[in-house]
Amino acid sequence: MDVKRRIRQARAIAQLVALFDEHGIKTWLGGGWALEALDATYKRDHVDVDFHVFAADAPTVRCLLEEQGFNITEITANSFTAERGKLRIEWELLWLSDNDEIVTYDNRLDRTYVWPEGAFPANKTGIIDDVGVYVMSPSAQRRHKLDYDKEHVPLRQKDMKDLSRLKALIHDRM
Repeated sequence: MDVKRRIRQARAIAQLVALFDEHGIKTWLGGGWALEALDATYKRDHVDVDFHVFAADAPTVRCLLEEQGFNITEITANSFTAERGKLRIEWELLWLSDNDEIVTYDNRLDRTYVWPEGAFPANKTGIIDDVGVYVMSPSAQRRHKLDYDKEHVPLRQKDMKDLSRLKALIHDRM
């Protein structure tokens, strides 16, 4: 495990959450860091940090990131990436559909992924570096990983481990 990268990522998450809170913007952790925010005993190496943000807030988020020294790269219709030194943060955009469902689009904007109800809680449910963070729900994370496997590539070993822990978290919350 790359301890320096882990510390750098955790600090950045805590700092960015505080910055976005200051500006009234909700951003939800996804991926491996979301799982860790929900379960402090679960640790694994992370190549990057995954966040979700409503598309309407994306321009402000990009400006705030640039003010913090990030370069905005790989801008698509559905996402963007922010990089600063060795830190890489991937941002997936969320929209409200006509039916008030939270959706994401693929990069051609011709297909949607409908997130399950409650996927993006209104309250901070996780903790990173003693800072409360908004986190995608465990059931939504699990469903997304399983759906992603059907659409894209087979699950990796770390994904299988994550799925197992997410299942346990879902069970623990019932």
